[in-house]
Amino acid sequence: MSDLSPLISQLVKEKNIQTVSIDVFDTLVFRRVGRPVDVFAQAYTHCQASLNLTMVCEEFQELRIYAEKQAKRDCQSGEATLEEIYQNLPFEDDVRQTLKAAELLIESQCSFVYPPMLALIANLLASGKSVILISDMYLSSEQIRQCFFAQHLQLQALPLYVSSEYRLNKATGSLFDYLADKLVLDRNTWLHLGDNRNSDFLVPEQKGINTKLLTAELNIEQIFKLEQILFSQTQAFNSARFIAATHYVSSAEPVAFNIGALVWGPILLSFTDWVIDQTMKANSECILCLMREAEVFAPLLELRLQQRNIIDISVKKLYASRKSTFWAAIDTHQDSWFEDLIYILVQRRGYTVDDFYRDFFIQHNEIHAQYNNTKVRDTDGLFYQGNNLLKQLTELAKQNVGELEAYIKQQKALFIRYYQLHIGVDLFRCSVLDLGGGGTIQHQIELILSENSAANLLFYSSERIYRFLDKSVYTSFLNARSDIQNLRQTLARSPECIEPFLVGDCGTTLGYQDDACGSPIMAENLYLNSAPVKVFLQGVLSYTELHHDLGLGEIEVEQVLPILYRYIQLPTHKEAELFTRILHQDNFGSNDAYPIVTPAQITQLSTIGIETFYLEYCRSPRVQLGKVHWPQAVMTLINENFLAKQLGLMSMNTDNDVAELVERLIDCGWQRFSVYGAGQFFEKLLPYVQKHNLDIVHLIDRKAEISGAYQVAGFEVISLKQAMQLGSDKILICSFAFKNEIARNIYDQSIALDCHGIEVLSL
Repeated sequence: MSDLSPLISQLVKEKNIQTVSIDVFDTLVFRRVGRPVDVFAQAYTHCQASLNLTMVCEEFQELRIYAEKQAKRDCQSGEATLEEIYQNLPFEDDVRQTLKAAELLIESQCSFVYPPMLALIANLLASGKSVILISDMYLSSEQIRQCFFAQHLQLQALPLYVSSEYRLNKATGSLFDYLADKLVLDRNTWLHLGDNRNSDFLVPEQKGINTKLLTAELNIEQIFKLEQILFSQTQAFNSARFIAATHYVSSAEPVAFNIGALVWGPILLSFTDWVIDQTMKANSECILCLMREAEVFAPLLELRLQQRNIIDISVKKLYASRKSTFWAAIDTHQDSWFEDLIYILVQRRGYTVDDFYRDFFIQHNEIHAQYNNTKVRDTDGLFYQGNNLLKQLTELAKQNVGELEAYIKQQKALFIRYYQLHIGVDLFRCSVLDLGGGGTIQHQIELILSENSAANLLFYSSERIYRFLDKSVYTSFLNARSDIQNLRQTLARSPECIEPFLVGDCGTTLGYQDDACGSPIMAENLYLNSAPVKVFLQGVLSYTELHHDLGLGEIEVEQVLPILYRYIQLPTHKEAELFTRILHQDNFGSNDAYPIVTPAQITQLSTIGIETFYLEYCRSPRVQLGKVHWPQAVMTLINENFLAKQLGLMSMNTDNDVAELVERLIDCGWQRFSVYGAGQFFEKLLPYVQKHNLDIVHLIDRKAEISGAYQVAGFEVISLKQAMQLGSDKILICSFAFKNEIARNIYDQSIALDCHGIEVLSL
């Protein structure tokens, strides 16, 4: 059941709503394709064998897209029918008809009506409310009914108003105005539901209509667009991502829920299926999920095993960390064990002199008093009373070697007892699962138990796994084959971008009690993380359940790479901002928790200059390692569009262009002005202009010079010459691609008409 349905019903009651209009696509009807235009490629593939055409399906898809753009340009209203679109294709009529029929067939086959929206409509009708459907679409109402509503008699009976039939649209508000007049609707008791922030929310709101935007907290359109620009892989499960992030909500932590449902839901579902498949391949009977990632991995695996009807694999949480298994795994029979131990500890991030004193049973002294918070890795460059500090610490530790050996033996015995009592399955019958990337804990468990697991499974691996190449074998979800754009290295550099969500608010395992149960000793829970991490898990599980309910198949690793890459490299402002409230706790040595993103990091990068830092980061990704945990998030908080601009993606984002143009209007203090360009850019700009109470004097377009004046969104579109003759002296260029040509045209016309003092504003 959609979480939105009760909210909508409550809104209808509170506002005394009598009429509810509902957008069709991505509100009521969804497609099992990554992008709506993927239908074109599938349609071509469907009938390609019967056509004497040499192009590939991707070429036809592109051709079909541009044919639609041309058809809309040819219509004064900017609205075109499917038939008019196909008239622009360079084929004989019989080929056009075959392709058009194939497109309608694929539309029907790959689409579905979302059941909770059907239930909502039924409830509205049962309570005496009027329901109408409204869509900006090139398909006719009859084509929509045949393709999408064939199995739904109630939907077929509803009034359906489509922009291509009325030559009016939601984006400019003209279709809303038409319906208000035609149906004599009271805007105060009219509620519109839809997913588009512009045409389903801003525009009807400006028209005085009640609205409810059915979209996620995160900007789904922006996220999908970035994924599709960066990668050729398509996600046929995007509709499930959209629905899960939109219809299953958390008012307490909506961003955390969206990160779970929209981003990590499909990633972890694909990973979970991979884990199950690898476990079956290894003939393993049990999956041991290492704590703390088991907080998410274990319930997700249990749910997925149930969904796949697999009953002969169990899932258990194995309370183990690098710290709790570290001492027990040390082989004191090796000659160099003590020197190797010191070397390892020096490398530990966050491991302090105070931790060193504790672990080597050293009594506090003047060195401890002065350096207790100093990182051990920094002591090699420090001196106390003229002597190297690290060397002095090592000498102090050596004095307690006997006590340390006894401790190591005890820790090994405690872990073995814990394992026998709480796990009770031989390691060689188990697959051991961890996030990654060096496989340290899995290797240490094999050393302690003196046997190898059936499989050591990692979400991602780094070159660190080859430290144990003669003893431990690893298999990784993200591996050498799927490592595009150095994704493993990027994730290994900044695992904090996901680790806190996977470990929940559970403290790290510090060791094991010397009691009858061999219970694990846990660090304090991270209660400050409780709300977001629990909501994140809800988002992941909601996606997994929805994916299964919709009958979607397994997701290949290649399909989630664009999602993962976008999240790490191009986090949105809301995603990055959430991590200013998220703490992370290292799972070795130090029990301290630290924020992922801090004001100090933002100040530091701002002082350096994000351009300078970005270049340094590209040359050496490990720069500021341990100090700036997720550099991309910090850069996003300083400048939201910086990273996208570095990749050359901003010029492809019309929404950002619109926002920037409105910002320039406000900065320049333009209250009254004319607009040159009456196309789709203007349609997106108009709601923002109206929101800020700005006054458009004249709407100008070159088309009016050719075919005469015409109407768009209630404005009469006139020629540039006519606008200048009527006194237009401030002209906003509503185009990016042709702004230079338009500016030159305005300049030439001003000279020809002897118009002085004309101001021009553009991107």
